[in-house]
Amino acid sequence: MGSSAPHQVDIFEVYRRYCDIRSASKRLCIGGDRQDDELKEASFPRDALNCLLKLVDSNLHLWTSIFSELLRLMSRLDFMVDLEFSHFYDFVFFICRENGQKNITVSRAVTAWRLVLAGRFRLLNQWCDFVEKNQRHNISEDTWQQVLAFSRCVYENLEGYDPEGAWPVLIDDFVEHMSRFGFYVLKNLQLTCSSVFFSCPYFSLFQGVSIIRS
Repeated sequence: MGSSAPHQVDIFEVYRRYCDIRSASKRLCIGGDRQDDELKEASFPRDALNCLLKLVDSNLHLWTSIFSELLRLMSRLDFMVDLEFSHFYDFVFFICRENGQKNITVSRAVTAWRLVLAGRFRLLNQWCDFVEKNQRHNISEDTWQQVLAFSRCVYENLEGYDPEGAWPVLIDDFVEHMSRFGFYVLKNLQLTCSSVFFSCPYFSLFQGVSIIRS
């Protein structure tokens, strides 16, 4: 008797199971002892997540692209609820892991950030460019989560960044880079504006408040 084909799942089912497992994990943390039917084969939520990740790996070939699947999922979720987006953001890290790894590659992280933080992170392009050029190690889950917190508090001029905060080194390095870059751009912008202004043929009209009236 031949073995049955592995159960095929889509991104929506995977996300639902992921949220169920995380919810069960929170209940266990506060003293609950009830497990969902889907978690019976796993002793702990961490084991259940590992089982789910294996299921994803076994069905990944059915998906043309993990990022196109995430885009489909995004179109169905209600991100007006901030907690929903936080759950989804955590899920993106989970599903971008490869072969049971704890971290995700820089290329996957950057692609995912550009997709899920578009319109939510004021310095998204600068951040992704910086990470691509400067980060040589995979992105940890802690760094992934801290980037979301950073995106929510920082403005284009870096206002909102607390240098005394417990940020990952990568974020601190990015802020330092942006501070230097921002000063460089401002300085050159001032020089450019001054050069254009003083080279203007009508500049002499403003010297000694010389005004020509018709």
